[in-house]
Amino acid sequence: MKVIALGTGICANGHLEGARMWPPGFLIDVDGTLILLDCSEGIRYRIADAGYDYGDVAHVCVTHGHPDHAALPQFIQAKACRCIFGAGCRVANPCAFYLPRPLVDRFRALWDWCQPENDGGYWNEFTPTFVSLDDHATVTLEKEILLTSYSVPHGFGRHPAMCFRLETKHGVIAYSGDSGFCDALAEAAHDADLFICESENRIGYEDVTKYGHLNPREAGEIAKRSRCRRLRITHTTGQDEPAAILHEVREAGYHGDAAVARDGDIYIIEKP
Repeated sequence: MKVIALGTGICANGHLEGARMWPPGFLIDVDGTLILLDCSEGIRYRIADAGYDYGDVAHVCVTHGHPDHAALPQFIQAKACRCIFGAGCRVANPCAFYLPRPLVDRFRALWDWCQPENDGGYWNEFTPTFVSLDDHATVTLEKEILLTSYSVPHGFGRHPAMCFRLETKHGVIAYSGDSGFCDALAEAAHDADLFICESENRIGYEDVTKYGHLNPREAGEIAKRSRCRRLRITHTTGQDEPAAILHEVREAGYHGDAAVARDGDIYIIEKP
C-alpha cells in the first residue's frame, strides 16, 4: 500500500511565510485501488504529477465541507468531462464519495448552484454515488478495505466533521481531517501503522475558543495515546520549523517514528 501526500498545507498556501504547500489531500494506492482522502482545489493536477490518472480514483473520502478539503464540484465536473472527452480511457465509473451525512444532504443545493442546466442531475457518462457517514460507521470500499468514520469537533462544533480509519490487508491508516483535541482521534488511530494528523495551530497556541484545530503538542499527545507506529504531522501553516514541531511531539511523550509531512512524500505500508 502506497500513501502519497498531495497536499500538506492550509487554505492560504503560498501566502504565508514558509507555507509553500498545497491544501490537504492524500492518495492511497491499495493494490491498484485508488482512494483519495480529502479533495482540495486542483488536486487532479497533483494526482497527475504523482503519476496517476484522476479518472481512476474510485473512492473519495471527505472529512468535512470546508473548501480547502472539499472542492467537490470541480472534481466531479472534471471526472465527467474526462469521461465525455476521454474516449477509450480507463475511468473509474461510478466513483463513490463518502461524507458526513449532513453534507450529503446539503450537497444538492451546491450542485444546483454550479450546474442548474442539469435540472438537479448529473450526466449519462458519469454519475457519482454519495455515501452518508455517521459516527462510528463502517463501510466496505472494496474487498478487504474498510473505512470507519468518527465524529470530531470542528468549526466551533457547528461543522459536521469526521476523522477516518482505513483498514486494509496491508495495514491501517488513520487520518484526522481538521479536529480539536478529542478521544475520537485516539480511537481512530489506535495501533495504526500510519497516523496522518493535522496541526494547524502553531506551537503554544491554545484553542480557547474551541474552534477545532490541534497544536503540535496535542497531536503528540493523541499519537501517544493511540500507540500508532508512525505519525506524520500535516495541515501546518509552515511558520514553525519542523524540528520545533517534532520537539513538541516528543515533549508530549510520543517516541515513535514521527515527521512533518511535506508535499510529495511517499509512505509504503506493508505487513512484515
